[in-house]
Formats: sequence, structure tokens, C-alpha cells
Amino acid sequence: MSESPNYAQGGDAQAIRRIANDYYGGYAEMFAAHGWPERGNKLMPSVQARVVDTYGSVRAFEEAHKESDLMFPMEAIKSDPPNVWLTSFYGFKPEEWGFLGFADESRRQGFINGSKPGVLVVIYGAGEASKDELYKVIGVQQCSHKIGNAEQFMFPPAWDAKEKDPHRAGRWNYGVKATRAWRVTPETRMNVLDFAPEATKSKAWQHIGSRGVPLSQAEAANILKLDLQEVDVYGQNPIIGSLAGTAQEILAPSKAGPVSQNSFVTRESEGPKHLYILALQGDTDAFLGRPANGQIIVKAGFSKSPQTRCADHNKAIPKCAFRWEVLHSGPKYGINPYPSSDHAKSGERAMQKILCQKPKGCSLGGEFFLAESGLVQEAWDKGNHAAKVFKK
Repeated sequence: MSESPNYAQGGDAQAIRRIANDYYGGYAEMFAAHGWPERGNKLMPSVQARVVDTYGSVRAFEEAHKESDLMFPMEAIKSDPPNVWLTSFYGFKPEEWGFLGFADESRRQGFINGSKPGVLVVIYGAGEASKDELYKVIGVQQCSHKIGNAEQFMFPPAWDAKEKDPHRAGRWNYGVKATRAWRVTPETRMNVLDFAPEATKSKAWQHIGSRGVPLSQAEAANILKLDLQEVDVYGQNPIIGSLAGTAQEILAPSKAGPVSQNSFVTRESEGPKHLYILALQGDTDAFLGRPANGQIIVKAGFSKSPQTRCADHNKAIPKCAFRWEVLHSGPKYGINPYPSSDHAKSGERAMQKILCQKPKGCSLGGEFFLAESGLVQEAWDKGNHAAKVFKK
């Protein structure tokens, strides 16, 4: 990306200083967050070179750190009228379905016209949802106004499963991208009739499920009666750790800095990312409870620090005969990080598409796969190619 000829003299330095202070808390913190090695009196002379080398230009650096135009969740709830809608899903899996889907453009446009970016969508269980989720409020997701085909916003194995199901193929393909999501704790799930008595008064369930309906101020405020836990959304930066809490606490604005966080959730920041593939070490047959036929269990993703992500996964299991190890990663092969999460997401998606190709591979849910070693290598190679050639 070329620099604008109208950029004021000294503007580059001012832009970098503003982002370093506002987004990271200072130059030293910005260097640490990116893994740039300079410290002390070597730091300042290296600032612009590091920014341009990593992002391509100062303008691209600014673009990667621009403020979101999404309404904050609490703002959406308290605005008049609320920027909060109600609809139904067959379950709540934002880690696989990173969008709100509609049957046609007219219905999608009705939602776009009736809401603002950052709209909160309250989800209750319907149709094929489990018995303990039917007509219960099970989740909340925040949506942008970015639109696209559902496949763009779906975990590849989930898309394949949907399109192979005669009851779901071709449905809900007019997507609106989700940006954040919260699962309602089972103990605080409310019956949707109690949660939204005005919106559900007519019991027009098909209309609510296919188009969505806006909520009144009193109904939107009922979100604050729930306990929530933030969860991953497919295509967004991964959540490193998340705890349940009251909606009032969970939906509070996050602290600015190199890592987006409040006391309940920590998420990786924007910026350069590495692709990685982790492999589970141990008796795969025993782990699966069935023969693996020589295939291995892997996790494909992206992170600022693949080694740290590996350590996080190992912390989540007890000391036993199974451990995650970094099989492939950018740092392992001396590959520079890709300049943005968007580049890395493109690579991640390419890897996942390869890893679920039967019979050599299949999804185990989420970002986990069972695959032959050769297919894993192919996924790694094609993922890096996709990230390298990605253009916004």
C-alpha cells in the first residue's frame, strides 16, 4: 500500500506515537506485543522501520488499529430505541456459525435497515435444539453490518455438513457477520415468553426465526438479568481465557491495550499473526476410543505466539499420557508473521478446508481434526500460500 502524497510532514511519526500510546500504552509495550527485539535506546530509531516492515506502510498500520464503528453492547441495550433484536437458532455454536443468516436478501436488508452496527441479537432455542434449550434464551451475539454468503462466515466442516443435509442445504445463506458472542449459563436461561413478552405476544415463531424482531427497552434490559460467558466466534481473534459473570460485568467495555481484556475475558489483540498446527502426542486410538488407522489429531489456527497457545492447551488437560506439541508454525520455520489477523484467518480457513477432506481427514469439532500426516502437510503448505497472497 503506497503512502498518501498529502500526508503531512511528521505525520507518520505522529500517527505511530498516537497508536503506541492509545492502543498499547507506550512504545515499549508496542514492541513487546509485536515481538520486535529492540529495547532501550535502540527502540526509537527502529520504530518506523519496524512498523513499515511488518504492516507494509504507516497508513496500513493505522488501518489495522482504527477504532471500531460498532456500538458497545451496553450502549446497544440502553439506547432509545434499543439496538437489540430477538431470533431463534437450532442451537448456539458461534465458534462454527459466525453470522446471522437469512433466507433471502429482502429479509437480510430488513434487519440491516432496522438496526445499527454492533446490534445485539438474543437467541432462543427452537426446532432441532436440545430439549433443555427449546424456547430458552441460550445466547447473545453482536453483529456488524458486513454481509456475505454464509460460507464466508462458517467453519468449513460445518458448512459442508449444512449443505449435505437436505433439510438445511441452501438455507440461511444470506449472512450478516457476527463479531462477538456470549453463551447464557444454563442456570440463568429464561423462557423466551418471560424474557420478551411483547415480541412474542403473537407467538409468530416462524416470523421471529426467519426475520428477527426488535426488542423494547424493558425486554432489552432483561439481558442484564442473565449470567454470560464470552465464547469464540468463527473468523474472529481467538479468546485466550473466559469466565462466566453477570451480564452487567461481562458486557462492560474492554480495557484498551495490546490484549483486549476485562476481568472476565482475554482475547488476542490485532496485529501480526503466525499460522500453526498443533499435534496431540499419545495413544490416538485410546484418546478417540476407536482405531485412528495411523491418522493424527491436530489443531489448526493462528496466534501471535503459537508456542504460548500450545502451552495454554496443555494447561487445560491434567498431567497424563497426552500432550500437545507444535508440529508446524511460522517461528519454527523462520516464516515472518502475516501482517494482520485477516491474512492469518485466510490461511486458517484454507488449512481447515484441507483437513476435513474425507477419507484422509475429518473434523473432530471446533479447530480439531483427525488426518493423515500427508494431508496435514498439504494443509500447512496451502494455508501459508493463502495467507501470503491474501488481499483485502
